[in-house]
Amino acid sequence: MRVVEVKRHLDGRVERFDCRLVLRRPQLAVLRFDHHARLRTGGFVLPAGGRTFGFFWRRRPYVYYRIEGPDGQLILHRFDVVEEVRLADAEVSYMDLLLDVLVDPSGVARVEDDDDVAEYARRGLLSASQQARIERARALLLRRHAAIEREAGRLLAGA
Repeated sequence: MRVVEVKRHLDGRVERFDCRLVLRRPQLAVLRFDHHARLRTGGFVLPAGGRTFGFFWRRRPYVYYRIEGPDGQLILHRFDVVEEVRLADAEVSYMDLLLDVLVDPSGVARVEDDDDVAEYARRGLLSASQQARIERARALLLRRHAAIEREAGRLLAGA
């Protein structure tokens, strides 16, 4: 089944990604996005022929992406801090809150886009509750990313 991932940005931009449904539960959707062209993210190269599995929980402050190469080998774990996750039959949408946590295959975590968070906060484009959500999610992800990655692996294995 085809499902569209809709990533809404604080500046009003909207990105849409055509995906395939892997797993649906009442509070979770897992989607697969195939990389038809070479991509780059956070200093990592994602080769054509690879795939990304996106995990979207209705009530969690993040989305999780498991990014694999064409051979199925892990390239990167990526967590995006979000709010307003909505799971519909043909669409998964959320508001991106800028901050990302990237975890390489060895387990080393790196926080990205702190400068964007600071700039949006300075310009009044992030509410106090959004800033607090970002900080809580950052602490959670740095502390628990490995457990979340294992949970996602079990979900994929059972799909």
